[in-house]
Amino acid sequence: MRDDMDKVIVERPRGGWRVQGDGRPWRNSPERGSHLGMKRGLQHPKWLSENLQPLKRWLHKQVHRPWDKVYAELCSGIDRRSTVQAHIFLHVDDFVARDAVLCDGEVRVRPHRWGTRDGVPLHEAPGVELFVHPVTGILLPNRRLREARAARRVDRAARRGDTPYAVYHVIDKTTQWHCVDGCWFEVVLAKFPERASATQPEPKCYDVLRRCMVTRCGAARRSAPGLPTHFDMYGRHDVYAVAKRQLSRREVRARLGDAV
Repeated sequence: MRDDMDKVIVERPRGGWRVQGDGRPWRNSPERGSHLGMKRGLQHPKWLSENLQPLKRWLHKQVHRPWDKVYAELCSGIDRRSTVQAHIFLHVDDFVARDAVLCDGEVRVRPHRWGTRDGVPLHEAPGVELFVHPVTGILLPNRRLREARAARRVDRAARRGDTPYAVYHVIDKTTQWHCVDGCWFEVVLAKFPERASATQPEPKCYDVLRRCMVTRCGAARRSAPGLPTHFDMYGRHDVYAVAKRQLSRREVRARLGDAV
C-alpha cells in the first residue's frame, strides 16, 4: 500500500466556491439573531472531496488473501489515532462485507451497509463486490455480481412499469443465457463488423433474439418506445445475437440451480 494513502484519500482541498459570498444583507437584516456564526448569510458553502477510488482499487487487488493480513496492512499504513485518517476505516464497510454468515451451506451478506440483519444470498446483493468468507476468512470477490445487478435492473424496470424483454445470465464473453417467455436459450454473441470507411453506412446484421436487422449506431438507443436497448439486453452496445439454442431443464438446473 502507498505510504501517502491517507493523503490521497482524505487530505485533499475541499470543493466549492473560494469566495463564499457577501453576508452583509443577512447581518444587516432586522431578523438576524444577536449572535451570528461565521457562516450565517454566506452562500455556496464548501463540501468534502474524498477520493475513495484508490482505496477501492487497493482492496480489489487483495482478493484471495486472508482478511486479517489485509486489515493489518491497512492499519500499518493509516494512523487510527488521527481523526482524519481514522475516517478512512468508516468507508471500508462500503466496499467489503465483513459480517458474512454461512446459512445452510450458502454465504449470506447484507445487501448494503445498512441492510437487513439476516442477510441475503450473493446473487441478491448487487452492492456487494467483496466479502470475507465466514469460514476461511479469505477476502473473495462476489462472482454472482453480474447476476445480482441484472436482477436489480429487471426489478427497477418492473417498478417503472416497463416489461423487460429478457432476463439474462452471463456465461462468458460470447455466451449468455436468456429467459424469453419462460424458456431459456443459449445465445451466442458476435461483435458488429467495422465500417470500411467513414463515408459508408453502418453494416446491418440480423439479431436472432430481436428478430430484426440491427446496426452498431442503433444499438445504443431504443428504436421505438418500450423496446429495450442492446445494453438492456446484453449489457454491451457492441454485440448482437448471432445464434441461439433452447436449453433443457436439466441444463438450466445444473447451471443456475434454485436461482431460476
